[in-house]
Amino acid sequence: MLVREEIEKSGSLDARAVVANDSEDEAKTLIEEFLPFLRGRVAKYAMRFDEHVQEDVYSVAMMALYEAIQNYDIGKGHFFPFANRVVSARIIDHIRKISRHHGKTVSLSEEDSQQQAQSAIISEVSIRNFNEERRRERMAEEIEQFRSEISTWGITMDDLVKSSPKHRHLRDTYKEIISTVMNNHDIMQTINLKRYFPIKAISIISGLPQKKLERARTFILASLVIKTGDYDLLSEYSCG
Repeated sequence: MLVREEIEKSGSLDARAVVANDSEDEAKTLIEEFLPFLRGRVAKYAMRFDEHVQEDVYSVAMMALYEAIQNYDIGKGHFFPFANRVVSARIIDHIRKISRHHGKTVSLSEEDSQQQAQSAIISEVSIRNFNEERRRERMAEEIEQFRSEISTWGITMDDLVKSSPKHRHLRDTYKEIISTVMNNHDIMQTINLKRYFPIKAISIISGLPQKKLERARTFILASLVIKTGDYDLLSEYSCG
Protein backbone atom coordinates (compact mmCIF):
# COMPACT_ATOMS: atom_id res chain seq x y z
CA MET A 1 0.00 0.00 0.00
CA LEU A 2 1.13 3.58 -0.66
CA VAL A 3 2.85 5.34 2.23
CA ARG A 4 0.99 8.34 3.66
CA GLU A 5 3.23 10.94 1.98
CA GLU A 6 2.57 9.42 -1.45
CA ILE A 7 -1.15 9.25 -0.76
CA GLU A 8 -1.33 12.92 0.17
CA LYS A 9 0.67 14.00 -2.87
CA SER A 10 -1.64 12.14 -5.27
CA GLY A 11 -4.45 14.67 -4.67
CA SER A 12 -7.18 12.09 -5.42
CA LEU A 13 -10.51 11.89 -3.59
CA ASP A 14 -9.24 8.80 -1.78
CA ALA A 15 -6.15 10.69 -0.65
CA ARG A 16 -8.20 13.66 0.51
CA ALA A 17 -10.41 11.33 2.55
CA VAL A 18 -7.31 9.97 4.25
CA VAL A 19 -6.17 13.50 5.08
CA ALA A 20 -9.68 14.46 6.23
CA ASN A 21 -9.54 11.66 8.77
CA ASP A 22 -7.04 13.75 10.76
CA SER A 23 -8.01 17.25 9.60
CA GLU A 24 -11.30 18.85 10.58
CA ASP A 25 -10.78 21.58 7.98
CA GLU A 26 -10.33 19.06 5.17
CA ALA A 27 -13.27 17.02 6.46
CA LYS A 28 -15.46 20.15 6.40
CA THR A 29 -14.33 20.99 2.86
CA LEU A 30 -14.97 17.44 1.69
CA ILE A 31 -18.45 17.40 3.22
CA GLU A 32 -19.29 20.72 1.52
CA GLU A 33 -18.29 19.25 -1.86
CA PHE A 34 -20.51 16.24 -1.17
CA LEU A 35 -23.62 18.35 -0.45
CA PRO A 36 -25.16 17.91 -3.95
CA PHE A 37 -24.66 14.15 -3.58
CA LEU A 38 -26.26 14.17 -0.12
CA ARG A 39 -29.23 16.17 -1.42
CA GLY A 40 -29.66 13.55 -4.12
CA ARG A 41 -29.68 10.74 -1.53
CA VAL A 42 -32.24 12.56 0.58
CA ALA A 43 -34.45 13.22 -2.46
CA LYS A 44 -34.25 9.56 -3.36
CA TYR A 45 -35.20 8.08 0.00
CA ALA A 46 -37.26 10.77 1.76
CA MET A 47 -39.21 12.46 -1.03
CA ARG A 48 -42.53 11.08 0.29
CA PHE A 49 -42.05 12.79 3.67
CA ASP A 50 -42.65 16.43 4.57
CA GLU A 51 -39.99 19.13 4.59
CA HIS A 52 -39.21 18.77 8.29
CA VAL A 53 -38.50 15.05 7.97
CA GLN A 54 -36.36 15.66 4.89
CA GLU A 55 -34.29 18.19 6.83
CA ASP A 56 -33.85 15.60 9.58
CA VAL A 57 -32.77 12.98 7.05
CA TYR A 58 -30.36 15.49 5.51
CA SER A 59 -28.70 15.92 8.92
CA VAL A 60 -28.44 12.14 9.24
CA ALA A 61 -26.82 11.98 5.79
CA MET A 62 -24.22 14.60 6.74
CA MET A 63 -23.35 12.78 9.96
CA ALA A 64 -23.10 9.52 8.04
CA LEU A 65 -20.66 11.11 5.59
CA TYR A 66 -18.52 12.34 8.48
CA GLU A 67 -18.66 8.80 9.89
CA ALA A 68 -17.47 7.44 6.53
CA ILE A 69 -14.55 9.90 6.52
CA GLN A 70 -13.54 8.84 10.04
CA ASN A 71 -13.69 5.11 9.20
CA TYR A 72 -12.29 5.08 5.67
CA ASP A 73 -9.40 2.69 4.95
CA ILE A 74 -7.74 3.35 1.60
CA GLY A 75 -6.40 -0.20 1.57
CA LYS A 76 -9.93 -1.57 1.22
CA GLY A 77 -11.09 0.34 -1.85
CA HIS A 78 -12.13 3.75 -3.16
CA PHE A 79 -13.73 6.31 -0.88
CA PHE A 80 -16.83 7.19 -2.89
CA PRO A 81 -18.38 3.69 -3.03
CA PHE A 82 -17.63 3.28 0.68
CA ALA A 83 -19.20 6.64 1.57
CA ASN A 84 -22.21 5.88 -0.64
CA ARG A 85 -22.83 2.62 1.23
CA VAL A 86 -22.52 4.25 4.67
CA VAL A 87 -24.74 7.22 3.83
CA SER A 88 -27.42 5.10 2.16
CA ALA A 89 -27.44 2.60 5.04
CA ARG A 90 -27.83 5.30 7.69
CA ILE A 91 -30.60 7.03 5.74
CA ILE A 92 -32.48 3.76 5.23
CA ASP A 93 -32.20 2.89 8.94
CA HIS A 94 -33.52 6.33 9.87
CA ILE A 95 -36.39 6.11 7.38
CA ARG A 96 -37.38 2.73 8.82
CA LYS A 97 -37.46 4.20 12.33
CA ILE A 98 -39.64 7.05 11.11
CA SER A 99 -41.97 4.64 9.30
CA ARG A 100 -42.34 2.46 12.41
CA HIS A 101 -43.05 5.52 14.52
CA HIS A 102 -45.81 6.72 12.20
CA GLY A 103 -47.15 3.26 11.45
CA LYS A 104 -50.15 1.59 13.05
CA THR A 105 -49.46 -0.43 16.19
CA VAL A 106 -51.36 -3.71 16.09
CA SER A 107 -51.98 -5.67 19.28
CA LEU A 108 -50.88 -9.29 19.46
CA SER A 109 -54.41 -10.60 19.76
CA GLU A 110 -55.56 -8.48 16.84
CA GLU A 111 -52.58 -9.64 14.79
CA ASP A 112 -53.33 -13.30 15.60
CA SER A 113 -56.96 -12.95 14.59
CA GLN A 114 -55.95 -11.26 11.36
CA GLN A 115 -53.53 -14.07 10.54
CA GLN A 116 -56.18 -16.72 11.25
CA ALA A 117 -58.68 -14.95 9.01
CA GLN A 118 -56.09 -14.64 6.25
CA SER A 119 -55.10 -18.30 6.54
CA ALA A 120 -58.72 -19.30 6.06
CA ILE A 121 -59.26 -17.40 2.81
CA ILE A 122 -55.87 -17.08 1.09
CA SER A 123 -55.36 -19.45 -1.81
CA GLU A 124 -52.47 -19.90 -4.22
CA VAL A 125 -54.15 -17.53 -6.67
CA SER A 126 -54.68 -14.80 -4.09
CA ILE A 127 -51.07 -15.06 -2.95
CA ARG A 128 -49.92 -14.62 -6.53
CA ASN A 129 -52.23 -11.64 -6.95
CA PHE A 130 -50.89 -10.14 -3.74
CA ASN A 131 -47.31 -10.53 -4.94
CA GLU A 132 -48.15 -8.96 -8.26
CA GLU A 133 -49.85 -6.03 -6.54
CA ARG A 134 -46.88 -5.57 -4.20
CA ARG A 135 -44.57 -5.59 -7.22
CA ARG A 136 -46.67 -2.87 -8.85
CA GLU A 137 -46.53 -0.83 -5.66
CA ARG A 138 -42.77 -1.22 -5.44
CA MET A 139 -42.41 -0.25 -9.08
CA ALA A 140 -44.51 2.87 -8.48
CA GLU A 141 -42.30 3.76 -5.49
CA GLU A 142 -39.13 3.26 -7.53
CA ILE A 143 -40.50 5.40 -10.36
CA GLU A 144 -41.29 8.25 -7.96
CA GLN A 145 -37.84 8.02 -6.40
CA PHE A 146 -36.28 7.89 -9.85
CA ARG A 147 -38.33 10.88 -11.03
CA SER A 148 -37.12 12.87 -8.02
CA GLU A 149 -33.47 11.87 -8.48
CA ILE A 150 -33.24 12.70 -12.19
CA SER A 151 -34.93 16.04 -11.50
CA THR A 152 -31.73 17.08 -9.69
CA TRP A 153 -30.11 16.85 -13.15
CA GLY A 154 -32.88 18.92 -14.72
CA ILE A 155 -34.30 15.83 -16.43
CA THR A 156 -38.02 15.03 -16.66
CA MET A 157 -39.65 11.72 -17.55
CA ASP A 158 -40.80 13.28 -20.83
CA ASP A 159 -37.19 14.21 -21.61
CA LEU A 160 -36.17 10.61 -20.97
CA VAL A 161 -38.88 9.18 -23.23
CA LYS A 162 -37.87 11.52 -26.06
CA SER A 163 -34.18 10.66 -25.72
CA SER A 164 -34.61 6.88 -25.50
CA PRO A 165 -32.94 5.06 -28.42
CA LYS A 166 -35.44 3.62 -30.88
CA HIS A 167 -33.07 1.37 -32.83
CA ARG A 168 -31.17 -1.65 -31.60
CA HIS A 169 -27.82 -0.43 -32.95
CA LEU A 170 -28.14 2.82 -31.00
CA ARG A 171 -29.21 0.96 -27.84
CA ASP A 172 -26.14 -1.26 -28.13
CA THR A 173 -23.94 1.82 -28.55
CA TYR A 174 -25.42 3.47 -25.44
CA LYS A 175 -25.03 0.21 -23.55
CA GLU A 176 -21.31 0.12 -24.31
CA ILE A 177 -20.88 3.78 -23.30
CA ILE A 178 -22.71 3.25 -20.00
CA SER A 179 -20.54 0.25 -19.20
CA THR A 180 -17.38 2.17 -20.10
CA VAL A 181 -18.36 5.14 -17.93
CA MET A 182 -19.26 2.96 -14.94
CA ASN A 183 -15.84 1.31 -15.11
CA ASN A 184 -14.05 4.68 -15.13
CA HIS A 185 -13.57 5.76 -11.52
CA ASP A 186 -12.57 9.37 -12.30
CA ILE A 187 -15.55 10.04 -14.56
CA MET A 188 -17.99 8.50 -12.08
CA GLN A 189 -16.56 10.74 -9.35
CA THR A 190 -17.04 13.77 -11.58
CA ILE A 191 -20.66 12.80 -12.24
CA ASN A 192 -21.53 11.90 -8.64
CA LEU A 193 -19.66 14.62 -6.79
CA LYS A 194 -19.42 17.58 -9.16
CA ARG A 195 -22.83 16.83 -10.69
CA TYR A 196 -21.29 17.37 -14.11
CA PHE A 197 -21.49 15.23 -17.25
CA PRO A 198 -17.94 15.35 -18.74
CA ILE A 199 -18.77 14.99 -22.43
CA LYS A 200 -15.22 15.53 -23.66
CA ALA A 201 -13.73 12.90 -21.33
CA ILE A 202 -16.46 10.39 -22.20
CA SER A 203 -15.96 11.08 -25.90
CA ILE A 204 -12.27 10.25 -25.55
CA ILE A 205 -12.77 6.91 -23.80
CA SER A 206 -15.82 5.85 -25.84
CA GLY A 207 -14.85 7.11 -29.30
CA LEU A 208 -18.29 8.67 -29.79
CA PRO A 209 -18.29 12.28 -31.11
CA GLN A 210 -19.22 14.95 -28.59
CA LYS A 211 -22.27 16.07 -30.59
CA LYS A 212 -23.74 12.56 -30.46
CA LEU A 213 -22.90 12.29 -26.76
CA GLU A 214 -24.77 15.53 -26.11
CA ARG A 215 -27.88 13.95 -27.64
CA ALA A 216 -27.32 10.83 -25.52
CA ARG A 217 -26.66 12.75 -22.29
CA THR A 218 -30.18 12.47 -20.86
CA PHE A 219 -30.51 8.75 -21.46
CA ILE A 220 -27.00 7.90 -20.25
CA LEU A 221 -27.38 9.92 -17.05
CA ALA A 222 -30.76 8.37 -16.29
CA SER A 223 -29.34 4.89 -16.87
CA LEU A 224 -26.42 5.62 -14.54
CA VAL A 225 -28.85 6.78 -11.85
CA ILE A 226 -30.65 3.44 -12.06
CA LYS A 227 -27.53 1.32 -12.19
CA THR A 228 -25.79 3.03 -9.27
CA GLY A 229 -28.93 3.33 -7.12
CA ASP A 230 -31.34 0.98 -5.39
CA TYR A 231 -33.66 0.32 -8.31
CA ASP A 232 -34.09 -3.45 -8.39
CA LEU A 233 -37.16 -3.40 -10.62
CA LEU A 234 -36.28 -0.51 -12.91
CA SER A 235 -32.86 -2.05 -13.51
CA GLU A 236 -34.61 -4.94 -15.26
CA TYR A 237 -35.71 -2.54 -17.98
CA SER A 238 -32.76 -0.16 -18.17
CA CYS A 239 -30.28 -0.03 -21.04
CA GLY A 240 -27.35 -2.38 -20.41
